[in-house]
Amino acid sequence: MTRQELEELFYGRRDHERRFTQDFPILPDVWFAYAEVGSKDLDKNGRLSLLLTPHNMSDASRLAQALRARLESTPTAGTKPRILYNESVVLAEFSFEELLRVALPLSDWWRRVIAPAIQPGQRWKKDQILALARKLREYKPGRRFSLGEPKLLKKLMAIIGAIECDRTGTARVSAAKEESPTQAEVNEFARLFDGVATPLKDSAGLLWSVSRNRRAETSVWRSRMAVKADAVAKLFDLKANDICWAMLDTGIDATHPAFARRSDAAANGKQPRPVGGRREFQSRVMKTYDFMRLKELLDPEVKIDSKTKYCALPAAKLRELQDDLQHSLVRGRAIDWDVLEPFLLMPHVKGRGQGKYTVPNDAHGTHVAGILAADWPDAHKHTSLESPLTGICPGIELYDMRVLGEGADEFTIIAALQFIRHLNAHKDLMIIHGVNLSLSVQHDVANFACGRTPICEECERVVASGVVVVTAAGNRGFNKLPTPDPDAIGDYRYISITDPGNAESVITVGSTHRYMPHTYGVSYFSSRGPTGDGRTKPDLVAPGERIDSCSLRGDYETMDGTSMAAPHVSGAAALLMARNRELIGQPKRVKEILCRSATDLGREPRFQGAGMLDILRALQAV
Repeated sequence: MTRQELEELFYGRRDHERRFTQDFPILPDVWFAYAEVGSKDLDKNGRLSLLLTPHNMSDASRLAQALRARLESTPTAGTKPRILYNESVVLAEFSFEELLRVALPLSDWWRRVIAPAIQPGQRWKKDQILALARKLREYKPGRRFSLGEPKLLKKLMAIIGAIECDRTGTARVSAAKEESPTQAEVNEFARLFDGVATPLKDSAGLLWSVSRNRRAETSVWRSRMAVKADAVAKLFDLKANDICWAMLDTGIDATHPAFARRSDAAANGKQPRPVGGRREFQSRVMKTYDFMRLKELLDPEVKIDSKTKYCALPAAKLRELQDDLQHSLVRGRAIDWDVLEPFLLMPHVKGRGQGKYTVPNDAHGTHVAGILAADWPDAHKHTSLESPLTGICPGIELYDMRVLGEGADEFTIIAALQFIRHLNAHKDLMIIHGVNLSLSVQHDVANFACGRTPICEECERVVASGVVVVTAAGNRGFNKLPTPDPDAIGDYRYISITDPGNAESVITVGSTHRYMPHTYGVSYFSSRGPTGDGRTKPDLVAPGERIDSCSLRGDYETMDGTSMAAPHVSGAAALLMARNRELIGQPKRVKEILCRSATDLGREPRFQGAGMLDILRALQAV
């Protein structure tokens, strides 16, 4: 197994899905070392020198004792592995099998994720593991799973099984041909953990993390607290249900309970409307537009019939619009959004056939929208979350504009931004007050001045029209370097802000730790400035590491990236306008207030911008 294949198991295969942290107490560099067959870092018994950090409710000595006690019942190759400890960490030299059978069950992660599948003090049998794998394959997102956390269990089986298949020379079917984890991977996982005992209560959860003992040489629920959204909710009686934000992303699952309309629907005149004889479902996702089919709609060579995928209008009106659209395309007239809108609009009607609602294929947009707008007080009853799932600005209305996916490009995003200006220009009051762009387009330095690419220019026009535009800084702050030295695997880089984050008037957001920003500063992956023409960017940083938010079909998941940081700032801007109505239509003033009230993290301004988002201070500053 190559390092790239293993990284894809950890972080995802596509760029906008890619994670930058991972979910296990065993850190990636440890997995990579064991996965490299014949690695010079392993001794003759296949052991690796590791540092084990105890849980903050435990200490190194207790952890070392527990490790030694468990080791007594685990067969070892050659001499017994070394276990030492100092005041803060434990040094252990473990083989892959010893790490998994001895150390991993002592972790707090095992207590939360694996232990529900085994009775305390009992041993995990191979037939139980195989039965669990079958249940995982049958599991449907959104359903409660009583035997641990299904996504993490599947990923753990895939990673451990793949590594062990390669280590033992066992043939395995590609995950592209068989659902991951493959049966061969499950079999190897079951063999490794057969007979492993779950720790008793007094020794459960002692371990926090496992990392490499590196050679020395001379030379993101908590994120709401971090940005003080919880304090704002207690101090201010804010209703943001008349503030609306457009989310340009992979799409929002409007059927998710976190976006359900919970009150004031009748008073606001937002009852479901009939569409094609059926009624739309209730959702704070006001409308869904599929811009991924825009190029098809604008192509006069594409048959008219194929352009009615979602359109549920009466036949006579549909034919009229089709004729107008075809006529405009053939004549080369300017885009008429009033004609195009019915073909882009996806009705919120469940069912089958033409005109039905389709849940997006990718959870990224739903996750981003949840950070901004989730209001799911009983999430803990339906998922493994231990608390409600609440966004920065619960109650806000959303417009879902699907611009990311296979074939996504700058053209499509620019068109969606133009459509937002069209919607606002044709009403007495603004419909959309802000835009969140948790996406990036790599800046083309050879052809455009920085901040002057087509997408940046369009963002400037949107801001000039009175709309707040918030965008992710990008995830290019860390660069892997091709080098003959195997120990030098990468470096940090500056001037790495992506478009449209280079636009002057947008609020460009970098990432920091979800609840300890002063300790950890700017995330290693977060793109940093200055811009190519010397301006300070990002403007702010906000939590972007390990953020829990909504996933598809009533589920949740954890993601990382500046994509997750941006909606924290969108929520802050929405709250600011909800409290101070005169700021609606004043995006530059909103940006100024958010930046001026930010908390300095003591980092380089070209890394942190004005500093960490502080919503409470922003509201008190006006």
